[in-house]
Amino acid sequence: MNFALIIDAIGDEQIKSYYVKNNETFNLDDDKPSSYTHSINNKCCISTWNYPWLFENGYFINWNHYKFDLPDLDLDLIFVVRERSLAKTDGHFDKWCEVEQLRKKYPNAKIVAFLKEIWVDTPYDYESPKHKARIEFLNECDTVITNRPELKEFQNLADNVNKPFNFVAQPHNIDYFYDRWGGDKDLAIWAYLPNSLNRQANTYEFTSYISNKYKIPVRYKPLQAGQKFDYLSLEEFISRWSSCLFHFNLDPIDYFPGKQSVHTASVGTINIGGINENHFLLYPETATCDTKILEDRFVEYLEDEDKRNDVIQNAWNKLNDVFSFEAVKKQIGDIKYA
Repeated sequence: MNFALIIDAIGDEQIKSYYVKNNETFNLDDDKPSSYTHSINNKCCISTWNYPWLFENGYFINWNHYKFDLPDLDLDLIFVVRERSLAKTDGHFDKWCEVEQLRKKYPNAKIVAFLKEIWVDTPYDYESPKHKARIEFLNECDTVITNRPELKEFQNLADNVNKPFNFVAQPHNIDYFYDRWGGDKDLAIWAYLPNSLNRQANTYEFTSYISNKYKIPVRYKPLQAGQKFDYLSLEEFISRWSSCLFHFNLDPIDYFPGKQSVHTASVGTINIGGINENHFLLYPETATCDTKILEDRFVEYLEDEDKRNDVIQNAWNKLNDVFSFEAVKKQIGDIKYA
């Protein structure tokens, strides 16, 4: 299958369009190995950027770089994202960024609207021009996918769109992560902080308390005033936290997917805390911000190796069932069209 993920605009406009060949990415324009913020290297991407890896002929196209002059490709299936361009408008897309342009350029392709973000405007403002334009966009496509099953914030969209809504998970390169960072762990805790302040909650405070009480060392990413939050490369960051047996993340926001827990499950590190969607899926016993429950579970895992192994194995099994390349390819094959 010839597949393309097409995104209207990206925060980092330096991300070039690429294609996947022999499990490596190459720039579409000059065939040089590609690497960017959302990749470990040209052999492994994360999150949304993995969709082109699922197919023998997979592409990512940064639509904003091409406008009306999209690359000449014979495509069978397109996942299209139109979100950043809409967020910058009053509800009207530029002509280059219309579904009609995709249909003219790629007449043989099924066009699937991909809801990558929850909102493109103020949350819950269902009367805004941007929200109504988003509904119009979804109705222009052949069907809709989201990687967030049963997310209540999408219900208003589903109620106003005459196309099926399908769940397709974000694919994850499980084998690469495990081969690179799996195996034995140090008896240590990684204190993880998301970028957003409202998601950091009391993770550091709780981690410090557990560390002092149970004499377990804590590791974290040092931050200094004025320092860029993501100053470490993705590769170096994963190498640091993946050495720890435990990973504390008390993120209290329930509408985030929790992709970090997908990463921990793929290397055999146990996530403790948080109520992101994937926390419930992969680590249901510790998907909470109740510190009393978390401490009890932590002590149970600390003292019982068999219980730790069960938690790691269950997360691994669910990870493969939902996020593996093979699982996501099947989900794509099961997509329903209007």
